[in-house]
Amino acid sequence: MSSQNMEQQRMRGMLEPLQEKDPDISQIVTYSKFVVAYFLQQEGASPGWRKANIEGPVYLIKRQKAPFYQIIVKNQFSNSDLIDNLHPDWELDCQKNYIFYKIEDTKQQIRGLWFHNDAERVKIETMLEQTMEELRSKPEKPAMPPPQREAPSANGDSQLGRDDPDTVVVSRDSVKSVLQELANDDDFVTMVWQKLKSKPSM
Repeated sequence: MSSQNMEQQRMRGMLEPLQEKDPDISQIVTYSKFVVAYFLQQEGASPGWRKANIEGPVYLIKRQKAPFYQIIVKNQFSNSDLIDNLHPDWELDCQKNYIFYKIEDTKQQIRGLWFHNDAERVKIETMLEQTMEELRSKPEKPAMPPPQREAPSANGDSQLGRDDPDTVVVSRDSVKSVLQELANDDDFVTMVWQKLKSKPSM
């Protein structure tokens, strides 16, 4: 068996246990066999880095639905894995044997991952930076459902008329779907909020 086939088989063997916990995981982008996780303690009498009691393999995974990318450290001590959703607002700081990252939730502690082999750290860092660039260049937007056109009648003519491309047939379900998509669109909600605030009170 070639080294490439062995690597593919190894990746499949690692993917299946991850999918048992999260069926939406579709791919392991990259991984490293062992890291030690740290959290930055910024409060108290002695601030500094503290071991998170999380050690084991680290995976950068891709999912079929949002969040589309995650970092997972599978904890060999317990079932308390470290799972962080990649976000365009993440801040990365990489040094020899270490990757530090600040997630978008400012209430959460800054993370640190220690790698025994710095070449492994470089591999993970490279793929993390590429994935972050992808997330920043393609901001997540809800996909609007395609307009539904009325089916042709028995004589082959659409009851809406073929010459009016702006006319669509809607159903209760399609209206519900569009409203749900708009409610999840931060830009749309912000626009509606600004409109409501600008209205004079009655």
